[in-house]
Amino acid sequence: MKPVSIRLKLTALYVAVFGLFLVVFSCWVYLMMEQKLNQTVDQRLKTMAELIGKTDLCAVPSFLPPEFERRLNHIFGVRPTGKFVRLLDLSGTIGSRTENLEDKSIPVNREILKRVTRGEIVYETQKLFGDEIPIRFINYPLLDYQKKVRGVIQVGTSLEYVQASMQNLLLILLISVPTLIFVAGLAGYFLAGKALKPIRDIATTTRHITANNLDERITVEVAKDDIGQLSQTINQMLDRLSQAFLKVTQFSADASHELRTPLTILRGEVEIGLRGDRSAAEYRDILVSNLEEIERMSKIVSDLLLLSRSDMGQEVLSRESVDLRDVVQELINQLAMLAEQKDIVLTGDVQPVPLVSGDKLRLRQMAANLIANAIRYTSEGGRVNVRLEAVEQGVKLVVEDTGIGIPEADLPRIFDRFYRVDKARSREEGGSGLGLSIVKWIVDAHHGDITVESVVGEGTTFTVVLPRADEAALEEEIRK
Repeated sequence: MKPVSIRLKLTALYVAVFGLFLVVFSCWVYLMMEQKLNQTVDQRLKTMAELIGKTDLCAVPSFLPPEFERRLNHIFGVRPTGKFVRLLDLSGTIGSRTENLEDKSIPVNREILKRVTRGEIVYETQKLFGDEIPIRFINYPLLDYQKKVRGVIQVGTSLEYVQASMQNLLLILLISVPTLIFVAGLAGYFLAGKALKPIRDIATTTRHITANNLDERITVEVAKDDIGQLSQTINQMLDRLSQAFLKVTQFSADASHELRTPLTILRGEVEIGLRGDRSAAEYRDILVSNLEEIERMSKIVSDLLLLSRSDMGQEVLSRESVDLRDVVQELINQLAMLAEQKDIVLTGDVQPVPLVSGDKLRLRQMAANLIANAIRYTSEGGRVNVRLEAVEQGVKLVVEDTGIGIPEADLPRIFDRFYRVDKARSREEGGSGLGLSIVKWIVDAHHGDITVESVVGEGTTFTVVLPRADEAALEEEIRK
């Protein structure tokens, strides 16, 4: 079954709502018109009854029909077309009347007569002369000079005009309402097509975007409307996808390069070892070199696995209260020998700090990577200083060195995977380009912040700020 398009759904919804509104409005117009016409008839009947009650027609309530109608025409100037008039006493006996009424045409309703004798004005509707058209009557009290009821004035008129008017209105509504609904449906279908055209254009454009043309974007005509915002959102998504795709491509190329180099070395050394007989010392040197390359590959694979698991949210960190002072002081003591081998002065200013909430092993790995990097890229005779102090935000770890520094253009990318400012030198120092990526992930996982400042030839400063244990727990609850 072919799915119904949004255009048809919108049109159907529009027609349904508009049709319902039109039907309700038409019913309201019909009822209001009927009520207004009936009110007009009643008002005219009351006006005529009041005028008759003020004339001498009521002085002699037994005028014969010809004389009564002649005098009535004289009073009103013209014959009241379609009107019926008669006078009754309090017992219900008919006195004067117009010629178009017979004595027994209108039966006297005793209940209404009682109400009129109490001074009420009563309206009633009856069918006369065997006709289907109803007659509307007013029963108006006739008062004497003492304001006492002494008779009843009955004035009636046919409701044929009202019925004809209502039938004409109903015919007009029965024709106009379906016509308007049909026209509204056509207009709604056209307008829905116009409104959805930008969406169709968006679908057409995105349908042609592939990995080969991720730089193509959707044209935004009006940025402030809903379609414009949708276009901007899709363009932003395409920007992120393009960046992610480029990163994946670059990551794959870098990973292949990093693994290909040690494999090439392994293959070359093994081929050399197989070309002829070697002494035990020579075979030992080859195996030692092979082991170094294997360890290098193992570290790269281990770091890649860690980052991959973190990207997928599968790397679970333990949560415990950690005293970074003990962790950093222990690292300074352990790495002091590495610094001495390069004739580098490693100093530490480790102050008491609040506890932080996190994974102690990962926090140690983060601090170790920063301090080891500082020693690795500092020339002989240089200095590396590690500071740990309490700040308003929590705990601040600062690792500064007097090393080679990082060019300003490379600073935004130093946390990218496999990115190294000096690839040749980094490899000589044993780096794989993943250390700072792991540091960034650990800091982010602990809801912290890391910044770097560097001047080429003068040194680099890494600053890590981690929230204290209570703030970290609160942030974790908010994230959940």
